[in-house]
Amino acid sequence: MVICKNVKMRILWSVNTIMPQVASKIGVNSAHAISWVDAMSKLLAKDESVKLAIASDASIKDVKCFDVDGIVFYVLPKDNLEKAWNQVVNEFKPDVIHQYGTERRHNIPLIKNFGLKLPYIISLQGILKGYERAYYAGIDVSTILRNLTLKDLIRGSIIRDRRRFQKNAKFEAWQLNSVAHVEGRSTWDRVYALSINPNLQYHYCPRLIREPFYRIKWDIKKMEPHSIFVHQGNYPIKGLHFVFEALASLIPKYPDIKLYIAGQDELHKHTLKEKLLRSGYSKYLLSLYHKYHIENYVHFLGKMTAEEVALQLSKANVMVIPSAIENCPNSLAEAMLVGTPSVASYVGGNAELLNEGECGKLYCYNEPLMLADCIDQIFSTDDLAIHYSEMSIKVSSERHDPQRLKSTLLEIYKIVIENK
Repeated sequence: MVICKNVKMRILWSVNTIMPQVASKIGVNSAHAISWVDAMSKLLAKDESVKLAIASDASIKDVKCFDVDGIVFYVLPKDNLEKAWNQVVNEFKPDVIHQYGTERRHNIPLIKNFGLKLPYIISLQGILKGYERAYYAGIDVSTILRNLTLKDLIRGSIIRDRRRFQKNAKFEAWQLNSVAHVEGRSTWDRVYALSINPNLQYHYCPRLIREPFYRIKWDIKKMEPHSIFVHQGNYPIKGLHFVFEALASLIPKYPDIKLYIAGQDELHKHTLKEKLLRSGYSKYLLSLYHKYHIENYVHFLGKMTAEEVALQLSKANVMVIPSAIENCPNSLAEAMLVGTPSVASYVGGNAELLNEGECGKLYCYNEPLMLADCIDQIFSTDDLAIHYSEMSIKVSSERHDPQRLKSTLLEIYKIVIENK
């Protein structure tokens, strides 16, 4: 491992997924980079005053270490995490440990051994205590049961998925009760974290967004009129079922309307295996798809790079965040940086990102007719769309300024180190 000279701060990050930079090196498919981790890691790697290491776990036998573009990447064996964490910490000798997320349990051995011995901070992503309450996203149990599939019976239905959230919420609570510092970005995550551990010291720091969203901009003269962009909808919390209903109510007024969805096509299954492995939620979406006769209006875009998402945002008339719960979604921050007029559900931290009436529209997540009305207002009034676009860029550019966020994060580390 290469160690830089004159290093002032050694930072160890623990993340929930294998970063693409090292996935191929251990023979696994490249995972999606955690966008804010990827963006900030590249910025910190250019700073000679820090040395950054990023650790994640995988199905391997021994700890792997790679130095890529100035960042040390560790991959730990899932079946021997306590020994692996000890090896990584003793080898890298971090001044501060930064854990991203509490949704998984792989950090528990790290917290047990080092949570109180070394300066330690947890970034709040989604808080399961809040997420599990909204998991069904307005779908009643009878509808869930009516749409059960073979895959649900074998691997677990929406009901079992929610129970898994409830179970993991207990491990999340243990983690938050075992540290002194957390870092977050909304009133929502602060309130929920302090409801679990009132003694936590909370540090506010918005997320850094990937480069294409700062560079590519929305232009009303180049966008596709009456087009809607949604980031994903493969499980209930994301609220795609309500978007389908809103879309159906808009078709009579806008017969050329189009709904673009990033991610895997959850509706069109072609092989027998794909049909047998359809989830209950996918089956429910398909029933709405046919019920509302929206077959000619919905388009799935597949897996997309950051550049592709930014370009799609620049062409959309409206971007929608229809989730039943969110903390402070990067997808909304990305749209605002591009300047895409946006509509978001009034949940979690959405309202703090998108100032109602100034930068976009907010609505109650389970009110599809209200969603349709918000979209209609933007479709029908170019001046309103331009106003939302300009204000979104202004507000978000200041909030997500790279150098400002880097300085904020490093200052938080200094506080955590001093207050160990």
